[in-house]
Amino acid sequence: MTPGRRKPKVARAQLRGPELIDLRKGRHARQRRRLACLAPAIVAALVSAAIVCGSGPPFSYRVGQRATRDLRVNVPELRRYNSVQTNLMRDEAAKGVPPIFSNSPASILELQKMLEDLIATIADAKRDTVDALPADVVASWDLNEEIFDDLREASDTPERREGLRRAIAEAFAPIIRHGVLGRDLLPLDEESGTMIQVVLDDGDRLFVNRDRVLPDRLVRPDYPVAEEFVAAFTSPELGKTLFELVSSRLAATTTLHYEKQLTDEARALARSRVDDWYDTSSRGQLLVEKGDTITEEQLEWLRLDYEATLRAMSPAARLGRVVAFLLIVSAVYGLIGATLDRYEPRIARDPTRVAVFCGVAVVALGLARLMALRPWGAELIPIALASMLLAVAYTPLTALVFTVGASLLVSLALGTGLASFIMLLGGTATAILMLGEVRTRTKPILVGASAAVGYAILSIAAGLWQDQPSELILSDSALRAGWGLLTGFLLGGSLPFVERGFGIVTGISLLELGDVNHPLLQELVRRAPGTHNHSITVGTIAEAAAEKVGADGLLVRVGAYFHDIGKMLKPHYFVENQTAGAVNRHANLAPAMSTLIIIGHVKDGAELARQHGLPPRIIDLIEQHHGTTLVEYFYHEANRRRDGDPDAPTILESTFRYPGPKPQTKEAAILMMADASESASRALSDPAPSRLEGLVTDLIDKRLRDGQFDQCDLTLREIALVRESIIKSLIGIYHGRVKYPEQRTA
Repeated sequence: MTPGRRKPKVARAQLRGPELIDLRKGRHARQRRRLACLAPAIVAALVSAAIVCGSGPPFSYRVGQRATRDLRVNVPELRRYNSVQTNLMRDEAAKGVPPIFSNSPASILELQKMLEDLIATIADAKRDTVDALPADVVASWDLNEEIFDDLREASDTPERREGLRRAIAEAFAPIIRHGVLGRDLLPLDEESGTMIQVVLDDGDRLFVNRDRVLPDRLVRPDYPVAEEFVAAFTSPELGKTLFELVSSRLAATTTLHYEKQLTDEARALARSRVDDWYDTSSRGQLLVEKGDTITEEQLEWLRLDYEATLRAMSPAARLGRVVAFLLIVSAVYGLIGATLDRYEPRIARDPTRVAVFCGVAVVALGLARLMALRPWGAELIPIALASMLLAVAYTPLTALVFTVGASLLVSLALGTGLASFIMLLGGTATAILMLGEVRTRTKPILVGASAAVGYAILSIAAGLWQDQPSELILSDSALRAGWGLLTGFLLGGSLPFVERGFGIVTGISLLELGDVNHPLLQELVRRAPGTHNHSITVGTIAEAAAEKVGADGLLVRVGAYFHDIGKMLKPHYFVENQTAGAVNRHANLAPAMSTLIIIGHVKDGAELARQHGLPPRIIDLIEQHHGTTLVEYFYHEANRRRDGDPDAPTILESTFRYPGPKPQTKEAAILMMADASESASRALSDPAPSRLEGLVTDLIDKRLRDGQFDQCDLTLREIALVRESIIKSLIGIYHGRVKYPEQRTA
């Protein structure tokens, strides 16, 4: 090549083709992926900064803590709200509000009309005797000759009758206005007062003495209601007679109804009109002397002083504080991201996992800040629980990185200092390191106990370091040990809830299901040992293939253990369970019948899985691991027999296909490929690597052409990776062995 010719031009010309397009697409895809990972991290950093910063500097005092210096008032005047005195005054005001009743006087008006009708009946009687009245009227009003004569005389002329009607209306007016309260209708907590309020038609309220509305009092002749009733008549004797006629009916009438809501609103209004009561302190006044332990009342004064000082901060100081926290939180998130990108790239470069990680971080910090509002040390619960969940869901390293960052931010937010940071970090790290592989439901509890020991030891060390009272040190260590143990229970208890509530299966459940002592697997060993051996091998092959394409390898492996459990109901109809020289049970069956038996193991397996409470995702793998593939051997056998019998019916291919559904997930598709490849490889007389490669490629290509992978999100590239992994696994299983020389006898 001459010096004047430039090779880069050739390379540039070549990159203008499809390779350049693919390169650009790949670069753009990586950029979008980075942005998708960066976006939730930025949002989480901003929210975390807001949580950590809060509304001002942290308030670090609590009851029982020993003051390391004199604590004095820092503002010109400090006012402390006295809730006890305020509530006493407001309670007195509320008690002064009588209960409120609504009035429905229709029944009293009806009684008034009935009395007027009675007088009209007496006035119109044809004879001057009570017997001239209808018997039911006499009985109803309990009339006698004396009453009859009095009322007939009082209404013997139209003028006197009209006067009597007006007097009756005047006598009933106050009763109608005040109402009548039925027996036992006054609430027990309202019986101590002497007044009530009655709501009038115009909305105003009338204060009424209870003696005027209670039935057993308003009917007494010596009480105001009876006296006012009698006074309405020109003849006192006539008034008494009429009152005696209506008194029993009045006593049985109810027109007043207790209005609890109106009463509560009126009393609330009365309480609101009472001003708050405040105690005051001035600048420089001693709140807590150095060396004294802080009491509940002193803590309240200290918090008031803290809040007042916070309100006095200048805007510049507030802005500077916000910027400082934002920088610190951003640096923490940046360090976490860089660490995970360096050591856990599968997590740091997965947008979904990054979003989940950031969500857990924000929720944990928020809950820690909320729980720290009470001096119980409960802020460690969300941090420890979040760290354990990340260790189970992702990796221990991810959890440890999170714990370092979260412990630092919580200590910064609460102002608890280095000792608290070490305690929170050390105890949580102990839990993470003890967690390891969680294979039983009791492991989280044991981990919680380990965390409890770590928190207790470090809490005692922190208390001694800060020269706190021994009582506070012991109570803090016991409390934090309790929170650590509680976290273990929360971790163990949350896993079944999440599984059942959201239809998912966790790694803990999968590990338990994959235990060889599972009843179904033990039954499979006893009834169909060949199928069990096949399932274990398929699980190993499928797990390795799943990890190549980022699928859930543990799920595939456990699903493989159970995928053929339906065969245990008819084990000898499947070749892996047939012994050498035994009669093939399909020899005397029609191909269609044999197909039904073969296909039936999928339905039987799913039913067994449901009966034994296996998770839905495992059942899906059982139902989908054959998809809608064709049972080729018996289909071709049926066609061969039909060719020899012209009168035989047409063979339908659909009759010889599995019912499906086709694989819906990557895991189901991988299990299908691993199952078919392992089964077919057993039939090879010479499992050389080239023959295994050809066999696996043919099986996978055939299922690809048959559309078995159309409903899952497995790409062609991933199918190629799965095929390579399966071939590699099978070659490892059937690798050649050195032939040792025969041993000769001496």
